[in-house]
Amino acid sequence: MASTFGGVAYFNSGPHRFIVRRLGRLVQGPFATELDLPYSTDRGPAEVSIVQTGRLTASTNAALWTLIDAIQTKAESTQTGTLIDHYNRQWTNMRLIRFQADDRIDRGRVFSVRYRAEYLRFGT
Repeated sequence: MASTFGGVAYFNSGPHRFIVRRLGRLVQGPFATELDLPYSTDRGPAEVSIVQTGRLTASTNAALWTLIDAIQTKAESTQTGTLIDHYNRQWTNMRLIRFQADDRIDRGRVFSVRYRAEYLRFGT
């Protein structure tokens, strides 16, 4: 199964993995009262945060940069989409908020670069 974001397989050129970083509730505190009694405040559902790491590959340097440019355009937009991993696990209303390619492109049989992409579901 291919992974996609917003219906597009940006990252399927090479191996990659998904790491769910945050699920649950946003809790602030504990705070201290005048009597030194601690208490915390439940602020609601935490924003879902997912990190994807992997390697982009292409047959030419130009093709690799075309892929990187497409991902950069998506990361700079405010569009949300459904993120689907290799096992068809889906996260709706996600936004690609950050894409960081490694500092060098590896050249061998193919051109490749390691990367880290971060997704966030705002306000839920």
